[in-house]
Amino acid sequence: MICPHCSSMLTKKEGKKRNKDTVKQQFSCKSCGKWFSIPIPSDVKEYDKLEIEPGKVFAVDSDEKLRVHGLTDVHVGANEFDLKKFQEAIKIIYEDPNARWFGNGDMIELIPPNYNINQRGQSMTPEQQYLAFLKLVQPIADKCLFIRGGNHDYLRSFNILDFDICKTLASEMGVPYYRLPGYARISVQGKDWYMVSGHGKSGAKNGDTELDKMASVYSDGDVFFLGHNHQLYCKPIDSLTIDEEGMETLKRKWYIRGGSFLRYADYARYSFYGIQRTGWITMEFTKDKINCWEN
Repeated sequence: MICPHCSSMLTKKEGKKRNKDTVKQQFSCKSCGKWFSIPIPSDVKEYDKLEIEPGKVFAVDSDEKLRVHGLTDVHVGANEFDLKKFQEAIKIIYEDPNARWFGNGDMIELIPPNYNINQRGQSMTPEQQYLAFLKLVQPIADKCLFIRGGNHDYLRSFNILDFDICKTLASEMGVPYYRLPGYARISVQGKDWYMVSGHGKSGAKNGDTELDKMASVYSDGDVFFLGHNHQLYCKPIDSLTIDEEGMETLKRKWYIRGGSFLRYADYARYSFYGIQRTGWITMEFTKDKINCWEN
């Protein structure tokens, strides 16, 4: 939260102040020492209720088409973080009234002190990365659907500190949190589409292999979205199915690897990994169809 007195990001929650009609979150600023409070809308969920538990389906409804941007593997704080490309994504989302987005893990680089890892580098501390990410996405925070953890942010913070930094990030932004893969129902003018998303785990060259596994588990998906391996592509997969009238019809689903905002890093050069350009995928949901493209 930004201090209204000095514009510092170094603020701290100081509990809630309640009266008969309102609840306000109080903050103190480490930079100027002043306190301030922000009203909490009645529909904002508490921290321990933000997580979308396995089996639950996140849902969003719209009377107009929605363009959903999957921002995955951002790696804020890495030496090779592509700030210009990430700012391009923020600008596009900010200027489009029909745009929404979700964070799909590895939002920050997060190399803890004395962490046993080679061929990597970061330009700021994990705390600075966390604050920098919040500041970068502040203009589009109100358009965020949910946040998910990845191997850099969620797994490292949880395995080392027993603390989920991604859940805290989602709480700070006031949005739902996905710890695991799952469905999201996107309803446009009464038409329900199902997006299945997860951070991903496999580094295999063939990104479809992991998407095939996901599609076999979440069989009702229309879009299957994974990050992690930094591959950037989207492609339609067509199959034949039976419609409500018992006739054969064409069904289209989409396979997506969401790319990253990390330029060709030292660890990739060291291991001769394939070069992946930075970027992200946009998914457009209308009443009649889904369309996807690379940015």
